[in-house]
Amino acid sequence: MSSKQAFIQKIAIFAAADMKNTFIPASLIIAQAALESAWGTSGLTKKGNNLFGIKGRGPAGSCTMPTTEYVNGKPIKVDAAFRAYNNWGESIADHTKLILNGVSWDRNKYKKVIGVDGKTAAREIQEAGYATDPKYADKLIAIMDEYNLYQYDIVKGGSEPVKETKERDINVVSPWAAAAWEEMKKNGYVDGSRPGAAITREETAVIFNRMRKNFLQLIAGNSEHLADLEKRLRKIETEK
Repeated sequence: MSSKQAFIQKIAIFAAADMKNTFIPASLIIAQAALESAWGTSGLTKKGNNLFGIKGRGPAGSCTMPTTEYVNGKPIKVDAAFRAYNNWGESIADHTKLILNGVSWDRNKYKKVIGVDGKTAAREIQEAGYATDPKYADKLIAIMDEYNLYQYDIVKGGSEPVKETKERDINVVSPWAAAAWEEMKKNGYVDGSRPGAAITREETAVIFNRMRKNFLQLIAGNSEHLADLEKRLRKIETEK
């Protein structure tokens, strides 16, 4: 057995288990792990057990490593802080969490990756901006094809790949956002309905307008100063 095949077998156990609960194609997880970690041999993987090149601070802290970013389609070398993990299992779980939950400014960022076949998932994760490499999806698909990673997308005991997606209930607030949601509702920034729905431009306008008025009142201190601040702010807002 080659070292790459051994790597696939080790990662496939975690990827297949995740797929049953999350509907993220196992072929995508394995291909990403292989590409991002240079089949488990990268300095980042050896130093921080980071298989996917996720930046920031992880359970075991962070480690700074040189990396290639693409600006206007051209590769440049930069230093960046990457998450460190205690083991590969933590790295894979964090990667799964990222795809499921997205990022703070867009919780649906990777939604199109879920419940599709491996090739589609590869294209969708690039389209969503997971990596800056313009050939990222092509590289993932090449790995999938060469090692037939699609075989791991088959439900054990069946013959069809996982296609179902889990739709969240937009009327139920996520646990991680419950406290903030209650505070925003209490202070009148939101009406308390549809916490899991995408925000409209109308709702954004209401929230920002409420915040604008509250900050003005906080700074002014009294109604006399408030009128003057409102006038000055309107002047600034109308400037081009």
